[in-house]
Amino acid sequence: MPSPKCQQICGILLAAIGLLILIVTLSGQKPLLTYIDNLIKTQVHLSPGTETYDNWQTPPVPIYDDIYLFNITNPIEFNKGEKAILEPVGPYVYQKYEIKKQANFSGDLKYAMYYDYLYFVFSESETQKHNNNTSLNDVIFIPNVPLLTVVSQIAHNSLIPAAVKTTLEELVAVYEHAEGLDYLTLNGTVQDILWGMSDPIMSLLHSLKLAPSPQFALQTNGSTDANAMVLPTVVYTGHTDIAKVDEYHLFHGRNSSGCWGSNAANTINGTEGSMFEPLLIYNKTKTLTIYNEQLFRSVDLVFTNESSYEGIDCYEYRIPDWALQNVTNNPTNVAYYAWKYSGMLNLTACAQNVPLYITKAMFLDADVRLRENITLSVQANKTLHDTFLCVEPYTGVVVNGHKRVQINVQMEHHSTTGILNETQPAFIPLITVDEHGSITPELADKLKSALLVPIHVMHIGFYLLCAFGTGLVLVSVIIQVVIVSNKCRQEEEDKEVLVPAEEEETDNKSGYVSDNSDQYLSLDAGTSRYYEASE
Repeated sequence: MPSPKCQQICGILLAAIGLLILIVTLSGQKPLLTYIDNLIKTQVHLSPGTETYDNWQTPPVPIYDDIYLFNITNPIEFNKGEKAILEPVGPYVYQKYEIKKQANFSGDLKYAMYYDYLYFVFSESETQKHNNNTSLNDVIFIPNVPLLTVVSQIAHNSLIPAAVKTTLEELVAVYEHAEGLDYLTLNGTVQDILWGMSDPIMSLLHSLKLAPSPQFALQTNGSTDANAMVLPTVVYTGHTDIAKVDEYHLFHGRNSSGCWGSNAANTINGTEGSMFEPLLIYNKTKTLTIYNEQLFRSVDLVFTNESSYEGIDCYEYRIPDWALQNVTNNPTNVAYYAWKYSGMLNLTACAQNVPLYITKAMFLDADVRLRENITLSVQANKTLHDTFLCVEPYTGVVVNGHKRVQINVQMEHHSTTGILNETQPAFIPLITVDEHGSITPELADKLKSALLVPIHVMHIGFYLLCAFGTGLVLVSVIIQVVIVSNKCRQEEEDKEVLVPAEEEETDNKSGYVSDNSDQYLSLDAGTSRYYEASE
């Protein structure tokens, strides 16, 4: 067994090695994190020749729109003033293609510029995955949106010339006095209602410059903005400020939507929604912002919970309740004309006075009164109907997401015309769109092996070294404790002396023992001597 001195030296050496490992590891933590951060930044900013730029210009993940139309199943009764009974029909699945044409960079690489083109292609295979018998030739009934637009123009558009207003009033009078005309509904195939059908009212509105097209359609197969292929979209590359990567500087040549009630509400902020600034791992509660062309506004997203997808840890972000509250609950929303019920966005001013309102799918999180004058067979479900983005926290890349919106049209009574006075005032859903995309298993494996696994290995190595150094120090302490304990015990043993348990009782006070001879211990000047006593 090693001598105490040898044990002590070994303990000191272990402590020194452990402390050295801890000092080197802890002092290297900041450079290690800086290295990781810089590695990520070089991977995710938009620069020519990088994989991030290639994926940004031509997304490797397919984006699909699951479209549901709301069919009025009682059109005859509805035209007589009864509540609309609505049945969602679908989904009709379209693949969304967004092409960034003529992409180039500013001289300092601060901006990327491109012309944006958007179009949709029907996917029969994706549609049939939902095991339904839907067809683009399905015939459905919806409210007569062109007629409701005319009524809204008469009631709310104070800028139209008197002659134009008179023309619209005469048109409404024709419909109002027509016998046996079911003028409150339109019917057509899914294909026509989605992408365009002839309509006499739309033709008139177009001729009066009150509509962008002579056809009625719920969707546009191509960018909804005429400037998309004329004026460039400009985004930050993140080259000079990684926190701004992919954020809009200009959208189709402008930085304002121009239809809301304040400069702040009109300002175009945020990204397109496929990527955000990296390193959210250090600040997951940061508010993320996207700009949605169909909503004509920027929308904030807040952190709700941690999740995972395809083995990748991610943070989920959702639209907060206050974003769609009315002015009673959130006075700042006055700029978005939120005078009616909470849970919806008033698009009337942005949609050329078409009385359209955006809600979450199936009126999720909206005022219950929105369902009062309609009969809708489907109840709202947060899992199925809410918008969320699942963001990988190191790179800021969205690995899974659903953007779900519902477009509704308002039917209301107006003092300027009585054509709707016999109807039930209501917000009637027209269409729900679930835009979704998710990283493929192959891309997930590639992301994990190229970036996430090395990051995790470096973090694990750091903690293992800290644990190893701490363990050596603890072993050294234990050795020193054992050495000290043994030394104290030895010293105690050296001081011990043998003492008889008790002296035998003597026959007299002289100290002589009885007839049986024995020995006793006498102490003389601290030295033990033995004497033999005899009778």
